[in-house]
Amino acid sequence: MTEFSEARKVAALLAAVAEPTRLRVLWQLARGPQNVGTLADLVDIPMVNMSHHLGVMRQAGILDDEKDGRKVIYKLRPGVFTPGTEPNVLGVLTLGPFRVVLWIKGEPPPVTSSSKSRRKASKSSK
Repeated sequence: MTEFSEARKVAALLAAVAEPTRLRVLWQLARGPQNVGTLADLVDIPMVNMSHHLGVMRQAGILDDEKDGRKVIYKLRPGVFTPGTEPNVLGVLTLGPFRVVLWIKGEPPPVTSSSKSRRKASKSSK
């Protein structure tokens, strides 16, 4: 990612998911397609707010939508989302050169020895 235009595209993708409600929505959609009303109930926000969040992610190219009668069903785009192959991973979001692992609730990501060292170093420097 050396070109400014490519960096702008990736930044737009990251901005579309860098919001707490949208992260919760992504986690729900990683479990399967849902309609707006169901997502609003699952995330416990008003439907109008849910529609806004879904619109932001759809315009960024993260979500696909399709009509099912009067309902609109949202799902993660196949090029953006890959279902997990490990028991504790729902899937992986691909946002340009970045990968975001969606862990099953209650399963924190593993801590590697290098991240432990960085935390100890940052605590000792305070």
